Amino acid sequence: MPACFNALPGMEVPVGAITRGFDRLWADTNVSEQKAMQLNLVLHLGVATPPADAVEQFAVAQRLAQRYPCRVVILCPTEETDGPLKFRAKIYGECFFGKSKDDTRCVEFVALSYPPAAKAYLQDQVSICLSTDLPLYYWAHRFVSSKRLSDYHYLLTRAQRVMFDSAIVSPDALDFAWPNIAAVRDLAYTRTLPLRQNLGQYLSRYAPAAIMSGLKQVLICHHATLSAEANCLLSWVKKGLVRSGSKGADGLVFTVRPLVGAGCFSMEFTYASSEKIFRWTADLDANCSEFIGDLGAGRSTQVIGAHLLAPELALSEAMFF
Repeated sequence: MPACFNALPGMEVPVGAITRGFDRLWADTNVSEQKAMQLNLVLHLGVATPPADAVEQFAVAQRLAQRYPCRVVILCPTEETDGPLKFRAKIYGECFFGKSKDDTRCVEFVALSYPPAAKAYLQDQVSICLSTDLPLYYWAHRFVSSKRLSDYHYLLTRAQRVMFDSAIVSPDALDFAWPNIAAVRDLAYTRTLPLRQNLGQYLSRYAPAAIMSGLKQVLICHHATLSAEANCLLSWVKKGLVRSGSKGADGLVFTVRPLVGAGCFSMEFTYASSEKIFRWTADLDANCSEFIGDLGAGRSTQVIGAHLLAPELALSEAMFF
């Protein structure tokens, strides 16, 4: 059964009547001339997506639309192999006030349910649903195998950005041969933007030579539920240190492992000299992080907030930056 499709809000219409359905939907409102869209977003729900999760991602797209009016096409594949080769469609529309009553921002949703055998016709159906002449963004959510994404080459190559979340997809996503790797964004990475900004601002007070001199190891520990984010942080730190340290970074050891005890994250630099230290800890539940550092210019400490980006902000960060 198309459980995700059934769980999503909206009015079911024949696939061939989607445009007429929206015309009727907006006919009795005063926003028909103000609902200019800025972009197309295709949200592709993997077959492992629970209905409640589908509704949650629907809400994320709603909140995104309050900033960026858009047409959202939600793909709801089913695992049915014996049923008819048939698409089902739902439509939903909603508008929000922006900075003033004259600033109206709208979102239009089209949900498409389809069996595996209908994938060959999906490109045509999606093309009909998209608003023409607008940029396309593709969000692949909770897919169980990257190989299955190869069937959606049209979306992978046409989209200006392809988004996935390494915290909830198969591990092979990180090694998948993306057709346009420059367009791919990991939502687990974009969620860590506030943490990366705090780390970068604190470390920027030290010269690169002071950070790199005698550095032997970088260790990041994480809460069990934050493994993907920790790996993204480690990759970011490694890239920054290698770039600033040149040959001095060749022997560095980078390690990530589960955190023992309370908290969400910790990061520690180990130096050849015990007099040099850098340690960062973060508790997202308490919205608090602490820096302790002494890299040769005296000991300094700092306490600052710590949080991850909200889902809709992480999505927009991945889409536009």
